[in-house]
Amino acid sequence: MVTDMDKVIGLKVDVDTFWGMRQGVPALLSLFKKYDIHGSFFVPMGKDHTGWTVKRVFTKKGFLKKANRVGVLETYGFTTLMYGLLLPGPEIVKKNAQLLKKIKEDGHEVGIHGYDHVYWHDHIRHCDKEKTEEEIEKALSVYKETLGERPLSFAAPGWMINNHALRYFQEKGFIYTSDTRGTSPFFPKIGGEKFDVIQIPSTLPTLDEVVGIAGTDIFSLTEYFLNSLTEGLNILTVHTELEGKRWLGFLEAFIETTLRRDFQYKKLLDIAIECRETMVIPTCEIVNGYVEGRAGEVSCQQW
Repeated sequence: MVTDMDKVIGLKVDVDTFWGMRQGVPALLSLFKKYDIHGSFFVPMGKDHTGWTVKRVFTKKGFLKKANRVGVLETYGFTTLMYGLLLPGPEIVKKNAQLLKKIKEDGHEVGIHGYDHVYWHDHIRHCDKEKTEEEIEKALSVYKETLGERPLSFAAPGWMINNHALRYFQEKGFIYTSDTRGTSPFFPKIGGEKFDVIQIPSTLPTLDEVVGIAGTDIFSLTEYFLNSLTEGLNILTVHTELEGKRWLGFLEAFIETTLRRDFQYKKLLDIAIECRETMVIPTCEIVNGYVEGRAGEVSCQQW
């Protein structure tokens, strides 16, 4: 890594649900303002259908075990778990348009986290070109309608991506996407097809993958994440439903300690631009793999 990427933490914030948007985002905005740091928020542009995830109990090995360990009811709440089942899914962005604008006003980046988070996570790997582009274009429409500009970045729900999506992002001039788990920025390749939109992978574990395993309290979890950092570039993915709510104290302890240790926080967009300007970016294959503590496969960087 170049010097500008020494002791850097790219702060990636994923919104997955309606209440994660309405409750978690304001809490995180206040926390980031307190420490004068900025990050990249990725928001689903459509409805919250969290209730659809119930089928993962039968389709994803380890899902129920992870759900019990994380505390699904305490994390999401009963109402959210009924969206798409017994309750209609509310519009995440259209009912929180001013909040989406406030993210931008506070100096953070706003990117797209799919249209329907659950649908993308569970089905995109097997979608054809037409269906993939339909899902992306629905999200683009809401983004443009709300913010009055085109998006420059995308983060795949559940770290699930296909070649049709990457080709679309390349054709539409996206600066980068963040769809994988890996170790450093790269140009992605799937099935022999290379794309020149920079891929910024999540390099650190997520809280839901390690809570109950690496620790169960703020102190032990903070120590685990501090020990996971490298002296170069780190990409931390936080979720509004976790760090934006019951685990906000953990995130504050982590931020406070890393700043004291001279780490600096950057938006992923700034990281992508700096990478293109200052470093030789490798090309790596995207493959399906597993991450410890996460149920089911994810898209991974393969050297």
